[in-house]
Amino acid sequence: MELVAAHDRAESRIRSLMATINAATAALVEVIGEVVERDLWTHAAGIRSAEHWVTWQCGVSPGRAAGLVQIARRRAELPASSAVFERGQLAEESMALIARRVPAGHDGDVAEHAERMLHTQLARLVRACPARPAPPQEERPASVTFGTVADRWVLRANLPLDDGAVVERALVAARAQVFAERHSDAANGSPLSVSWADGLARVGELALQAAAGDTTRRPADRFQVLVHLDASRRNARLHLGEVLPDALRRHLTCDADLRAAVKANGALVALSPRLRTVDDRLRAIVEQRDGGCRMPGCTQRRWLHVHHIVHWEDGGPTCTTNLCALCPRHHRLHHQGAFDIRGDADRLDGLEFVDRHGRSIGARGTSPPIDPLPPPVRPYRHPSGERIDWRAWAFSSRGARGPARDAASPCPP
Repeated sequence: MELVAAHDRAESRIRSLMATINAATAALVEVIGEVVERDLWTHAAGIRSAEHWVTWQCGVSPGRAAGLVQIARRRAELPASSAVFERGQLAEESMALIARRVPAGHDGDVAEHAERMLHTQLARLVRACPARPAPPQEERPASVTFGTVADRWVLRANLPLDDGAVVERALVAARAQVFAERHSDAANGSPLSVSWADGLARVGELALQAAAGDTTRRPADRFQVLVHLDASRRNARLHLGEVLPDALRRHLTCDADLRAAVKANGALVALSPRLRTVDDRLRAIVEQRDGGCRMPGCTQRRWLHVHHIVHWEDGGPTCTTNLCALCPRHHRLHHQGAFDIRGDADRLDGLEFVDRHGRSIGARGTSPPIDPLPPPVRPYRHPSGERIDWRAWAFSSRGARGPARDAASPCPP
């Protein structure tokens, strides 16, 4: 009898705690919803997406962050399920499953039975929900267009299915390669940190390597396009192209190969040998010292750029104290003004990263007081675990048909 009483006490405590946890998570989702709806996450330096912001702010895995954001995005579409969730009667994992798959038209049907189902049973029910049909696409001739629009390079493609499948496989393979390189040393890699744009850029890099027959090219060689740099005027332009924005010029010339053009009376009289702003030996020293991108929170260790903390245009020396390793994405963001870097790179804690608002990146401030949560309406009721006769379930335009809510006995096998 003592063990039975201990079991009952544990069960009662778990029911109370789960109701509080579920209600607290619903309150967290409400805050995330505001962040998503107002794009507040874009105000943090180096953040790639709302999901990335949640992993940073909440300290959760990328998969859980994606689920929380999905719940937040669909709150208005799924009012019935969201109401059950907010009452503390539906676990976060189950609500994330509903948010990923259930069409708005079947929200009430699923919400009516979800809180009594085990997660595996709910997953089976959700898989039975009809998917929304994709809009038909009008067949058009194959076309590829690309070019410069303002300070962006834009690519548009419309291909037949078979050609598109080949391009897609190349993108998938290249993106997977970038993903493996960035997260080879991470316990939990995040697909959110690698975009299709990263995959497309890698396809271009690999194609250039294959064309040159050289698979040992360093990361900065991805910028070996022809750029005309006028040091006296501090401007640069692509070959037969427009003048580059200052931020992009400094980004490209921070870690690049240069040739000095000597002119006399406006006429070219000589070209210097090709010189590198960071030679291979110095690059190896910096990469070994830093062990990866120095940006707080970034785990990328390969395909790094070596950045001049004080730019060489401004007289910054090419020495280890003024050089640090950055991944391509954070290198670009820095030159776009998203954050600044200060300090001595040779010291382990010698660099300070500051966002555009002057706030230190990576520093942990004191936590504000937590708003007390209202007590749950009733304790959480765990799923019954009863067997379900799936033959009794069917989705139609009039709703789902299932076992009665007040069924006192398990469903027949």
